[in-house]
Amino acid sequence: MVTRRVAEVMLSAAVRRWPVELRENLRREWSAELHVLATDRRRLRMLGFAASLALRRNDGPLAGRRPVRGPVGRTAAALLLAPVGGVAIVLLSAIVMNVVVGQFLLTAVGWGTQAQMPLWTAMTAGLAVVLARSAAQWGSRSALIGPLRTALGIMLPVGVVIVGIEYAMSVEGLVRAAPGLLSWLTFLTLALWGASSLAGRGRIRAAWWFGVVGALLAADLAVVLTVVNQIPADPGTIVGGAPQFDTVDRVSAPLWLFVTWTDWSFGLPRPTPWEIFLITDVVVTEAVLYLAVTPYALAYVISAARSSRDEPGAARPPRASIA
Repeated sequence: MVTRRVAEVMLSAAVRRWPVELRENLRREWSAELHVLATDRRRLRMLGFAASLALRRNDGPLAGRRPVRGPVGRTAAALLLAPVGGVAIVLLSAIVMNVVVGQFLLTAVGWGTQAQMPLWTAMTAGLAVVLARSAAQWGSRSALIGPLRTALGIMLPVGVVIVGIEYAMSVEGLVRAAPGLLSWLTFLTLALWGASSLAGRGRIRAAWWFGVVGALLAADLAVVLTVVNQIPADPGTIVGGAPQFDTVDRVSAPLWLFVTWTDWSFGLPRPTPWEIFLITDVVVTEAVLYLAVTPYALAYVISAARSSRDEPGAARPPRASIA
C-alpha cells in the first residue's frame, strides 16, 4: 500500500531525529501505531500521525519523556468522558422516545404507552454499541496494564458519575439506591476483571461470554436489591379491606431487570401490571444506565487485554499521541 510506505518513510525520518538510546523503542512503538491504523484502513489518520512525528520538535534526550503524555492523556480522556457519553445516550434516547410516542404513536395506535420502555431500551442499546466500537479503539491504545487496573480504571469514573447523578436527583433516593448501586459496581468490576484476564490469554470468545453473562447478573442483582430495599413484600395491616402498602411478590425477582427494559412480564402471571409499574417507577433510570455503560466497558477491557497480548514485549515506551 502506497500510503503505508509513505508513512513508514516519514516514521524512519522521525526516528533518526531522536537520541540513539531511544530509537529502537520509539520505532517499535510507532510501528505498532501505524499497524493499528493501517489495519483499520484509516489512511489519512495514519499519514497525519506519521507526519506529526516527522515534523515534531526534538529538544534533545530529555524530550523523550514528553510523548508519554499521549497515551496517558488518551486513556484518561476516554475513561473520564465515556461515562458522560453513557449518560448522554440515556438522555438522548429518552427525548427521542418521548417525541416518537407523544407525537406519533399515541395518536396512531392504541398500544403507544406500551412501546415507551421497549423503544427507550432499543435506542439506548443501539447507541451503546456505537460507543462500544469507539471504546474498543481506545482500549487498543490504553496506557493501563493488567486486568484489575483496567477494570478499576473504567469503573471508578462510572461510579463517580452515577453517584453524582443520584445525589443531584435526591439524597434520599441515593441512600435507597445505594445497596443496588454498590453491588452493581462491585460485580461488574469483577466481570470486567475476569473478561480481561481471559482476553489476555487469547480466549476472546470466552471473554465476551463471561463478560456479558457477568454483566447481566450484576445488573439483575442490582435491580433486585434496589426494588427489595424500597418496596415491601408484606402489604402490612389490612384496614377497611385495603392493604396499607403497595407490594411486589419476590417470586418474579430474577425477571425484574428484563421487565424494566421491556415493560412486559413475558406472558407470566408475575409480575402483574401494577407490580411492573412499581418496579419501573423505582429503578428504571438505573436499569437503562446499566445498559448504556456495559457494552463500552466490556469492549474497552477486552480490546486492551488483546492489544497487550499482541505486543508482549512492549513496555509502552514514549510515543506520540494520535488523538
